[in-house]
Amino acid sequence: MDFDHQDRLILKALQDDATLPVAEIAQRANLSPPSCWRRIRLLREAGVIRRQVALLDPQKVNLPVTVIASVTLRDKSVAGQTTFETFAGERDEVQECLLLSGGRDYQLKVIVPNIKAYEHFLTSVLLDLPIVESAESNFVLREAKQTTALPLNLSPF
Repeated sequence: MDFDHQDRLILKALQDDATLPVAEIAQRANLSPPSCWRRIRLLREAGVIRRQVALLDPQKVNLPVTVIASVTLRDKSVAGQTTFETFAGERDEVQECLLLSGGRDYQLKVIVPNIKAYEHFLTSVLLDLPIVESAESNFVLREAKQTTALPLNLSPF
């Protein structure tokens, strides 16, 4: 899908704050509210806007521990990947599951209330899976940057 300047302004506004009224988004994109609403609807229908959510502060909801787990699978086939991705998709503490190139197969971003909870997840859940060969854990000390906004103004070159 090709995006014009107004589409990018609409998407930027929604990434900044999805609760903005259409009238304000339209003003930022120099469009009429009905025209802006049509564009938003088309962006949703095209799957560009997948969903709109509220981003919570993990500290304030008692989930202060973030761990990056690098996982190696025993079975690297498509079936093995599907099994692991299904497992990760079903676990609430797994925030991200990324298939990697290189030495490890997957990287998981895991958020838990404390180290004991992560120990349980690691030893009794993750490493208990027959498909998992090993996992290496790195505890996040500080989140220097976190964003969900995609860089819409960058050139592909």
